[in-house]
Amino acid sequence: MVRLGVVFIVVLATALALGQQTAPKKPNELVVGKLVYVAPIPSDLDRWIGDFLQQWGKYKVTGNPEGVDLVINAVSPEKDMELVMRGGVPQPRDEGRRFPRPSPRKEGKGIRVTSISVTDWVTNEVLWQADILDRKQKKDEANPPAGPHTTIFARGLTPDQLAQKIAAKLRQYVSELEKTSAVPTH
Repeated sequence: MVRLGVVFIVVLATALALGQQTAPKKPNELVVGKLVYVAPIPSDLDRWIGDFLQQWGKYKVTGNPEGVDLVINAVSPEKDMELVMRGGVPQPRDEGRRFPRPSPRKEGKGIRVTSISVTDWVTNEVLWQADILDRKQKKDEANPPAGPHTTIFARGLTPDQLAQKIAAKLRQYVSELEKTSAVPTH
């Protein structure tokens, strides 16, 4: 009887110990991923970004979006349609105007031109995002962190310069992740 009690306690202790173990944390796909698809981005940015990623050598860029580790794409903010009443009929505000009105600027913010994101193809989780602002960085403004969410100031940059900045920020963030990750890199 005592022997059965000891066996029961040992089995119970083992079950409790196994239940408290957590599954190993999955490494960030930016660190372990190898194959990346760059979706079409206006101004030929996709081609430039792909070229800079190829030069880096961390990822292999492919033209096929199926079965990749990472997807790089761009999203441009949608402008809300403003309606005005003309003759009792709602119409878009700038329809019929020879020159459309400029959109209002928010002081100090800059207008977000586009947002570039790197997404895990399997989980569709955004792993890194860069908001591209149509303004220059102010002299007293701190440099934005490399990620996971960053800002890039694009005023006056050519598409290849912008793509180079995007790739450099991504590279900086991935390097930071590799330093803190337990996964060996090649």
